[in-house]
Amino acid sequence: MLTTILALAPVAIALLAYLIMQGLFLWALVRHRSRQRLPREACRRAPGVTILKPLAGADDDLDANLDSFAELDYPTYEILLGVASPSDSAFAAARRFGARHPDVRARIVVTDPDIATNPKVAQLVTLEARAAGEVLVISDSNVRVCPDYLWPLVHTLESPSVGLVTSIICGTGEETLGAALENLQLGAIVAPGVIACDVLSRRPLTVGKSMAMRKRDLAVIGGFRRLSDVLAEDHVLGRMFLEAGFELRTSLDAVENRNVKSGIARTMERHTRWAKMRRAICPLAFFFEPLLSPLAIAALMVLVSPTRASVLAALVSALVQVTGGFLALRIFRGRTLAWYYAPLEIVRTFVALACWGRAFVSRRITWRGNEFLLGRGTVISPVRNACILHKCCIPELARSPGQAKKDHAPLHHADRVHLRCAPARAKSGKVFRP
Repeated sequence: MLTTILALAPVAIALLAYLIMQGLFLWALVRHRSRQRLPREACRRAPGVTILKPLAGADDDLDANLDSFAELDYPTYEILLGVASPSDSAFAAARRFGARHPDVRARIVVTDPDIATNPKVAQLVTLEARAAGEVLVISDSNVRVCPDYLWPLVHTLESPSVGLVTSIICGTGEETLGAALENLQLGAIVAPGVIACDVLSRRPLTVGKSMAMRKRDLAVIGGFRRLSDVLAEDHVLGRMFLEAGFELRTSLDAVENRNVKSGIARTMERHTRWAKMRRAICPLAFFFEPLLSPLAIAALMVLVSPTRASVLAALVSALVQVTGGFLALRIFRGRTLAWYYAPLEIVRTFVALACWGRAFVSRRITWRGNEFLLGRGTVISPVRNACILHKCCIPELARSPGQAKKDHAPLHHADRVHLRCAPARAKSGKVFRP
């Protein structure tokens, strides 16, 4: 009897941890939504805001995502759309955005990809220099927002002690199995984990999908340039603000993370990369992450000791986790879910466990077409061997350095392009003028 109790102890611990996480998440959501929604009159003033949009490639629903920022209910804001090259498909999307919304104050900024090892940070460094707003808001390209998106962020930053505000994210729009698994992971595990950490810890998690800060405070801590060589720039940025004496806050006004047509392979690749980042940030906490998934722990117990008690524990864990995940996503999204999201939670559990296990296999990651080796604290270094091995197969790399540089001379970096005046095509080396 004692042996059985000890064997099932990990499952009991996992069930308790899971119920606490989901309970805190649902309590925070219900409490937040029961209050009157923050009106614009609650803000003492409306400082100018610059929205930084680092774009790369054609994300799901990119045009519609950008359109949501043209409908913001805020008096003074500008949008800086950062692209690393005019040949990037995101450049064309940015131009289409300008054609659809000529009255929106928006500009394209062609950034220097060599200014930082992290491609996203390379864009943010240039966007920061070009921003005119008192408040900077970072928003990824796959984010979609509601019209009053900026007001809660600005209101929170009215407290001088608050340095950074981050938003919780809600995955939406799934049309494929991979996208459904991705959005279920974001809504049933990631968001509850962020909120539970915010309630229980003095060091809230920062999510780079949507963050706001005062420009002067960012300059005080060294700007985005200090994040040049790290992959988890959102985590390191939050730590920098904490070390400077500022507070971090989490906004419960969720933003949508649009995942529409992702395949299972792409979903696993992304969450494996995120798992490797978490392992690099805090290896001990990452090792115990499966304790937030009672079904995964119970399934492992069945494999190790297939007894009647362990099978019963697995069934109870499945029931608890399916109910908890379904309820969390239902309340988070605020609408009815199809029945198949319940059994899908079981699939998501083992996909997430596989991503967790893969994080121990390799430190190599692929992101935005670049390969990196991930070190402690998510410090990244480019993997150059791949370029050397494939040099003979890539004409551009087979040329002499001087010829390659001549043929692929970069656009005048940091030159701002007014959306209505950008030409239909951009040749390398051309400088765009308003």
